[in-house]
Amino acid sequence: MKITWNWLLEYVDVSDLTPQEVAQKMTNAGIPVEHMQRLVEGVDQVVVGEVVAVTAHPSADRLRVCTVDVGGNEHLTIVCGAQNVQAGQRVPVALVGATLPGMKIGKSTLRGVISEGMICSVAELGLDPHVFPKEQTTGIFVLPKDAPIGQDINRYLGLDDLVMELELTPNRSDCLSLRGVAYEVAALFERTVHMPMPILQTPTIAPKPLAVQVVTEKCTGYAGQVVDDLELGPSPMWMQMRLVAVGMRPINNLVDITNYVMFEWGQPLHAFDYQAIHEQQIVVRQAQAGEQLITLDGQLRTLSAEMTVIADPMRALGLAGVMGGENSEVTANTTSVVLESALFDPLQTRRTGRVLQLRSEAGLRFEKGLDASVVTAALARAADLMVQYAGGRIASAPVVTGAALQKPTGTKVAVRPARVWQLLGFHIPLDEMLNVCARLQFPAKIEEDRLVIDVPLRRPDIKIEEDMIEEFARLIGYDRIPATMIEGPLTAGKLTKDQHLRRVLSDHLISVGLQEVVTYTFISREDLNRIRVSSEDGWSQSIELLHPLSDEHHILRTTLLPSLLEVAKMNVNRRQLDLRLFELGRVYLPKQLPLTEQPEERLLLAGLLMGRRNPEHPFRSVRTFDFYDAKGLVESVLGRIGAVSKVTFERSTAPFFHPGQSADMYLEGMLCGRVGRLHFNVESAYDLADAFYFEVDVQILAHVAQDELYVAELPRFPGVLRDLALVVDRDLPVANLLQTVREVAGEDLVTISVFDVYTGKGIDAGHKSVALRLFFRSLSRTLTDEEMETTINRVLAHVNSVHGAVLRE
Repeated sequence: MKITWNWLLEYVDVSDLTPQEVAQKMTNAGIPVEHMQRLVEGVDQVVVGEVVAVTAHPSADRLRVCTVDVGGNEHLTIVCGAQNVQAGQRVPVALVGATLPGMKIGKSTLRGVISEGMICSVAELGLDPHVFPKEQTTGIFVLPKDAPIGQDINRYLGLDDLVMELELTPNRSDCLSLRGVAYEVAALFERTVHMPMPILQTPTIAPKPLAVQVVTEKCTGYAGQVVDDLELGPSPMWMQMRLVAVGMRPINNLVDITNYVMFEWGQPLHAFDYQAIHEQQIVVRQAQAGEQLITLDGQLRTLSAEMTVIADPMRALGLAGVMGGENSEVTANTTSVVLESALFDPLQTRRTGRVLQLRSEAGLRFEKGLDASVVTAALARAADLMVQYAGGRIASAPVVTGAALQKPTGTKVAVRPARVWQLLGFHIPLDEMLNVCARLQFPAKIEEDRLVIDVPLRRPDIKIEEDMIEEFARLIGYDRIPATMIEGPLTAGKLTKDQHLRRVLSDHLISVGLQEVVTYTFISREDLNRIRVSSEDGWSQSIELLHPLSDEHHILRTTLLPSLLEVAKMNVNRRQLDLRLFELGRVYLPKQLPLTEQPEERLLLAGLLMGRRNPEHPFRSVRTFDFYDAKGLVESVLGRIGAVSKVTFERSTAPFFHPGQSADMYLEGMLCGRVGRLHFNVESAYDLADAFYFEVDVQILAHVAQDELYVAELPRFPGVLRDLALVVDRDLPVANLLQTVREVAGEDLVTISVFDVYTGKGIDAGHKSVALRLFFRSLSRTLTDEEMETTINRVLAHVNSVHGAVLRE
């Protein structure tokens, strides 16, 4: 929100203070003045002049020689290149010695003619040409006919006015107007607010008919009035410059007045061409589904039944609280308008603007909620200004309808002094609380043991006792709150078990060379198709977003794989081919669709390996990642949290994996993750090659993860190593064979590993030889050969009975 210093002074007299003092106090009270500077810097010795005569330059076709009256005893001769310069115009004139932004003006000779200054354009004065009408920015800046000759241009245009930009929090919508800021400043410095007090007028002659019908609950109050005999033209220069200062573009006197009153009172207004309204009747209703309207920006909009429109009996004329329609806009032929001032539902106004992608200053105020007590006052103020500056006359009685406008009242808030002292931490006398209420112009009285305060409608942010206590703190000064020591029990801050586990997993993967990525939790349905997920797979049961960010992000992900593949694809496109990526992110699994309850959120750890496992080296061959690298990485993660011995691997049927190079992980019978090489079709869909993916459910691992590291004493007794080559069925998973061996090998078995798998000569068809290495050690004694022989025989007998395994000869 932008305001100007001189504009503010009209409503509250703080002229004895500097703008810096006011800005500092506002900032300390919770209304930060983020930025403050003059509208234009560096303009000096520029005055209003009148072009007395214009003649052609004797030596240049594109130049004009102008005789200019600047209020002195003698006229100046100024050479001007603008094609729109004419005799009789009032213009800004930079005198000899004047300064403009980026330049200094001196006496010069142009093609043989002495030029004693310069006639300025909008841009040369340091103003933004884009916020002025085109006719004012093509060539020199033509001022109104009544501009006083000789007056300093800074004073006339208000170029020396200070523009103050406020950084408002969402709850302080009252300060989206000069009126609200004036009340705030008045309260801070104990001053009085002097707002113009317009009164609704009725016509004295020839009234024009106007009827208003509100048939929707989304409009709680509507006021309208006809102003006739209008002359369309530019608004007064002071009004134009104030609008420019706050970021609005001057258009014409009728539109500028509605915008000016909006900034002054905080109440958006709209002017409809009276002649465009059929039967002189306005109907406020919900739009019909599929109804169309061309808005003032020239766009054809298709409306829905959730939108409110201002209409006549034949058609829609505008979108309530958002934008007017082209079919009823003010034009050069407009002589009579219907002024509208209304209250529309804030939530629906915001939704309409978002759906149609229409944002405006008026919409911003409607979205925040308006002060019902100023709806008719703003209407009367705009009508008065149109009579004064557009030659109009009041042509109808004001039509006011809606329960919200009948007797608008604010909120009563009861405040307990003891509660004030408890929350703020220091004693505030009751008299001082009453003084704050008086400064805020909140009527207050004492009832029993509490203060009952009538909060006016202009402060919608104050609804409960704590809101009013905050006002006491703001106005008295936060610096009054004493510094005190914290009291009460203190607990040492630490990570929760889940937070600690996340950090351990992340640190471990980074330590072994992986890079962490963070991606959107949104993907597209096409992403699931590209990883070969069908409608029968659980991953396809995804939640659609009501308002997606884009077509590529319209569902909540059920797996992290598409997110990591997109990162990999982006890197490969930039010639980064060796990738070691991981992400700790959430997936969203609905219990049923459509949703009837919150979906289950699962925290997953996922990783993607691709490219070379080790860089080029003169004494070592380059090797690319394979399945065992990915599986080994997962086992290192499990080992870091003490869960590797509790997880088993089985053949995976996930559609995005290569069927022969993938495995599912189970922890105590629960599926807790998967690892494998991606299917060729998945790799092709993302233009990748030889990519390996793993995914682990962190929330399942959390149940068995060790919070602390345990250190075992060094073994005191030697271990025993035994190798077994077992011939088994070729389709038997080696993991099943290892599990069977563990079941009967006894508690002295420390490790078991596979060091060779052989098929070929010497092995029957349909079989394979699996070479196992078993390492035994006892913590209490040295194992004997007899004990080991018994154990090995027991193992051989068991694997033979379970799997038909025999010792290879």
